[in-house]
Amino acid sequence: MLDYLMNLRRIDRKDGLLVTWHHAANKKSEMEAALKSDVMALESDVTIEGYNTPNETDKPIMAHPPDIYSDNTLQEWLEAVLRSSNKAIKLDFKNIKTVGPSLDILIQISSRLNIDRPVWLNADILNGPNIPFNIAVNASLFLSLIQEKFPNCTISSGWTNLYLPFLPNNTYTQTMVEEMHGLVGNLPQRITFPVRAVMARPAWPHLSWLLSRSKRYSLTLWQGEADPVTVEDLLFIRKNSQPEQIFYDLYDPVLSQFKDMALNSSRNIFTNLTTMDSL
Repeated sequence: MLDYLMNLRRIDRKDGLLVTWHHAANKKSEMEAALKSDVMALESDVTIEGYNTPNETDKPIMAHPPDIYSDNTLQEWLEAVLRSSNKAIKLDFKNIKTVGPSLDILIQISSRLNIDRPVWLNADILNGPNIPFNIAVNASLFLSLIQEKFPNCTISSGWTNLYLPFLPNNTYTQTMVEEMHGLVGNLPQRITFPVRAVMARPAWPHLSWLLSRSKRYSLTLWQGEADPVTVEDLLFIRKNSQPEQIFYDLYDPVLSQFKDMALNSSRNIFTNLTTMDSL
């Protein structure tokens, strides 16, 4: 992702904070608005048309649960994005039935159109914090389908999770990160781990351990719309990681406030070092 955006001169250094995202560009109107914007990466949700109903088909469509119908198919979405932009792509799979047919479409389209940008394939493949029952996408099948059908991607493998404001919440544990590393540690792809930002700082010893296992690893911090993410917590993570290790898929105003403080701090350090070198 970062090398690609640097080659396009959209960013001037390897720093995940510089990457800008558009959430849920699913319906055609949302997709078209996202394509006209200056964001660098589009995140969209893929499911099967009529999923888990008598009307279920094998056609991947762009919709976030509970929606199971859409005016936009995955094929239409990919063709529009590839033909009219240079934006990076992140596809978020909510169930395993969607993965195989979607990868087949990626293969088909890649035979006609050059997929000349990062493609991230995302699914929650392990149970995570505050989830009492297993709703994860089948991990072994998800990973094996990618290796078989579309290995030229970044794998975004996460944990199911739930956060309830004003109630006690657990966070990611060492057991969770070790299990994830065991699943993806020997894969050839770059791996990013989507982590709910509001839970990241309490889990930092474990997440830091995970990042240290491989130079191919990164985190993508994401925010639920009502999650009380603080700039202080984000600055702590920023201070204790490398800029290229963390992507930030967050909402304003916290994102703008954090970005302003983090990037201005970096500029000041660079300016001070440059001044000292010239003395």
